[in-house]
Amino acid sequence: MGRPREFDESDVLRRATTLFGQRGFDAVSVDAVLSALGLNRASFYKLYGSKHGLAQTALAQVCERARDGDIDQDSKDLVVVSLLELAPVNDVMAQLTSSAVDLCFDTNPTLIGQHMLARANRTTA
Repeated sequence: MGRPREFDESDVLRRATTLFGQRGFDAVSVDAVLSALGLNRASFYKLYGSKHGLAQTALAQVCERARDGDIDQDSKDLVVVSLLELAPVNDVMAQLTSSAVDLCFDTNPTLIGQHMLARANRTTA
């Protein structure tokens, strides 16, 4: 029998959404992820398998929350990061990102562009 988890996985995924959404996927090392999320390496790899696995699980949570009407800036930021960094190189992420775009931006390229411009202004201000 394993030890009980000392963290809330939903909270970990929300923090991962914020981390990847703000800093990008490629710019964040596994060590930075572990530090930001407060996970030890063994738990991280057991739960998610890799940084890609964590991003995929976080984006899946974004889709679930969006279906419930819970769409925030961090979620939209992760969708944009996934569009730019993950979907082009991973078929599973491409499909998941497509669903996230539909849910978070109503499949409207104008809304995506507006969000990207607003995001750029937030990071340069």
